[in-house]
Amino acid sequence: MNSSSPQNNISHPTIHPATRMGTVHLTVADLERQLEFYQRVLGLRLHWREGASAGLGVGADDLLRLTAQPGARRYPGTTGLYHFAILLPNRRELARAIGRLFALRYRNYPTDHVMTKTTYLDDPEGQNIELYADTPEDGTFELSNGVLSARRADGTPSDGREPLDVAALLG
Repeated sequence: MNSSSPQNNISHPTIHPATRMGTVHLTVADLERQLEFYQRVLGLRLHWREGASAGLGVGADDLLRLTAQPGARRYPGTTGLYHFAILLPNRRELARAIGRLFALRYRNYPTDHVMTKTTYLDDPEGQNIELYADTPEDGTFELSNGVLSARRADGTPSDGREPLDVAALLG
């Protein structure tokens, strides 16, 4: 009888590098308000709209699909989607996105995760969104004795949840 769990038999679990996420699909209470937000605040483009559903993105593929269900609401503290993340191609595009949020006075929380620079915000119905850019040149994450830690490129430790230097990013 083997007493080890399947988890103990996997030394380095991996997922194939060609793996990609599909479209995020959200049920919303107010389709018009959500479309306005995702287009005006985040800069997504409306790809299509049919009845109570719409698809948004930045090119050929939909990144986000919204389907209206009157009376739908989020239930904080329950299982469900914690947040979804949108990977921007570089720091410049993240700076443009954060600059737009600041210009609109839209509440967001810029954070430095060392290997990524990010900001978090909620849509009008409370769905949390992460906008981020990869910045592996700024440091690494390390796993030592089962503890994950971040280390900046200069070798100094970081908790990986520090305020983002927005002035430097926008500069």
